[in-house]
Amino acid sequence: MIGLLFIYWIWKSFSNLAVEYGKNKWLYFFIGIGSYYGGQMIAGFFGAILFGIVYGFDAVANENYDGSAWSLFFVFCGGLGCYGVYKFLEKKGQKERELIKKEGIESIGVIEEN
Repeated sequence: MIGLLFIYWIWKSFSNLAVEYGKNKWLYFFIGIGSYYGGQMIAGFFGAILFGIVYGFDAVANENYDGSAWSLFFVFCGGLGCYGVYKFLEKKGQKERELIKKEGIESIGVIEEN
């Protein structure tokens, strides 16, 4: 259930970010969802390897690795990954906006007359 709420929040924040910078909001939504699930998968991969090194790889197949605490940990890692991608896209959009505001090469040598 928490995952569904996160998907809504991801959709809302990434759509607002896309509208603010004039981008396709569905593309940003799918980037946000991909970063959320990607963060969970990376955390699961490294968590399983670390758990296997510490307790032995036979313990990973045991039921102790599956529980609500691990699920909350993976949701947290997915949220961190999503937040990192959001901040990256936000900074990228700000840089693009600043580049558009600067005068382009076409305006060199042009004199404005009032």
